[in-house]
Amino acid sequence: MEIGKVVAFFEQKKILCAIVREAKENKYHLLTEENREISLGPNRIAHLSSHSLDINLPREALVADLKMLAERQKQLMRTILVKDLWEVVCGEGEGFSLRDLTELVFDSRASSDHEMALFRALADDRIYFKQKEDLYEAREPEKVEQILLQLEREAEQEREIQEAGLWLAAVWAGRMGPPPAKKTETIALLKNMVLFGAEAPEHAKGKAVLERAKISSRQAPFELLVRLGEWGEDENLFLLQHQIPQAFPDKVLGEVEQILSRAAKGFPLHPQDRDLTFLHPLTIDSEFTRDIDDALSLERVGKGYQVGIHITDLASFLDGHQEIFREAMSRATSIYLPDQRIPMIPPALSEGTCSLVVGEKRRALSFLVRVDEEGKVLEYQITPSIIQVERRLSYDLVDQLLGEEDDLSCLQRIAGKLFRQRLGLGAFFIPRPERVVRVNRDKEITIFKRDRESLSQKMVSEFMILANCLAALFLKEKGIPAIYRGQMDPRERVSPIDKFDPFQAYRLRRIMNRAEVSTRPLRHSGLGAEAYLTLTSPIRRFYDLLIEQQLLGALQGRPLLSQAQLEEIITQVGPTVSKVGLVEELTEQYWILRYLEKRLGSTTTAVILDRFPNKYLIHLNEYLLEVDMTANSSRDFVPGDQILIRVEKASARSGVLKIAPV
Repeated sequence: MEIGKVVAFFEQKKILCAIVREAKENKYHLLTEENREISLGPNRIAHLSSHSLDINLPREALVADLKMLAERQKQLMRTILVKDLWEVVCGEGEGFSLRDLTELVFDSRASSDHEMALFRALADDRIYFKQKEDLYEAREPEKVEQILLQLEREAEQEREIQEAGLWLAAVWAGRMGPPPAKKTETIALLKNMVLFGAEAPEHAKGKAVLERAKISSRQAPFELLVRLGEWGEDENLFLLQHQIPQAFPDKVLGEVEQILSRAAKGFPLHPQDRDLTFLHPLTIDSEFTRDIDDALSLERVGKGYQVGIHITDLASFLDGHQEIFREAMSRATSIYLPDQRIPMIPPALSEGTCSLVVGEKRRALSFLVRVDEEGKVLEYQITPSIIQVERRLSYDLVDQLLGEEDDLSCLQRIAGKLFRQRLGLGAFFIPRPERVVRVNRDKEITIFKRDRESLSQKMVSEFMILANCLAALFLKEKGIPAIYRGQMDPRERVSPIDKFDPFQAYRLRRIMNRAEVSTRPLRHSGLGAEAYLTLTSPIRRFYDLLIEQQLLGALQGRPLLSQAQLEEIITQVGPTVSKVGLVEELTEQYWILRYLEKRLGSTTTAVILDRFPNKYLIHLNEYLLEVDMTANSSRDFVPGDQILIRVEKASARSGVLKIAPV
């Protein structure tokens, strides 16, 4: 290439003119119209003009000439209509040189400036032509239409980003300006950014909106949604992230109305139903429980007793109501959170028509179990029934009445003997208090421990275990498919623990095998049962509802679900059960951290559970919470050590808890 030639090259999508001052070793040394000296390879030269300049002129003069050339070319470019040129040549050949196209736009006397002007126009408008080496090809009309549609979409998106950015900037500054046309879409964009981070749909667009609003805070999407009133300050993001519904669909509520309407006229009796209203059963639950699904009764029979374990018959109410059944299956279980509960079954049924309310006749599935003075099961019957609860008691009240009321004391003695029998069959358990976290409407947080091993709680638990074992035995003997639960023996021999010890409990958990779910009977070593399943909470757990349905089907001669159908249900319901458990755990941790946010600097006792290279796993005794603590080279602990720790930092929204030994 000759010294002094004017060339054009691209820099950041911008065309610049330059003069060749030196050609050396396949590199060109250029002076640009911006008065910069650069070196480029031949492949970076986009166009070689026929213009030449005298390189002996002063540098300022060369730069001025380059600027003048560039401006002249830009003025000529503004007169060119690329679309008109495309319409002339479309379909007339495979490719055209720049010179041929220049002569079509201007005439055969067109100068190098005209040629450079067209070069600039074609580079600026990539719609109608595509360049292949030194030739330009006219695009097919269909391709042009596609490009125009894409550009229109991009322009529309740019307008949306601009409008949304201006709106959010005002919101961030505390002003409520007029919302953009696509307010709903902008809010959805922010919500997805909060819930799914970089994996959110249209994350790049959301990021662009925030950049346009000049907002850089990582918490900005969430804070904006709070300021807009879309979310509360304590919005449960775990529910949203895992797409757990809270409201019931209209189709479900429509079926509920049908059930309530029929129930108001009285429920029909089945031939197999037994009238057990004379037993006067009682319910024992937490004082906060609204969905009551089990009751107990006691009768003296000869030298022994008949214990009645009565489970609300939800399955019969739902017979033929597939919308409620499918919704229950999709939810899998009721969800109990510190600040709310999300039922599996609509409250009109779970807290009303199907709840074992005092003084109201209810359908039930009753286990009538004959036991002797030693608590040995002599015989049992499982029967559909009609019952009427006489009393509702709380656990605390039952603990007070034990020793005063004969029936309660007798039930407690029988439960104790049943428990000792299970221990003899290899059962083991880890005593652990129940952590209760409650949040009232004023966002006041209460955290306390409830003794799971109180006499009343152990009594109710033992009779529910008995009913579950008997149901498993019945279905196993009849060869009826069911959803069984099992647990293999611990990997090491287990020594019983009489009192909760965080360190010992942690060690035991590490050698225990996980519980399994199967359509085939399994031994449950933890409960000392050869076969086990759960059906005592059909209002709250879908598996229990399913087992109740199978049992009633067997007793009443109705169609049963096959093993293949149950296995398919397990594949759908199992992951949801796990997901709900995680949401409950994370939500409780959130509220505990919220509680600790106001108690920075406070101290509490803890136990070292385990040691890792850079941290300890510790148990906070006051909160029954296991957390990490960074290891400090100046202090060393061993598992089992009791220590005092200080809360140094807590952030519920980011899930951060920083603690240090005192």
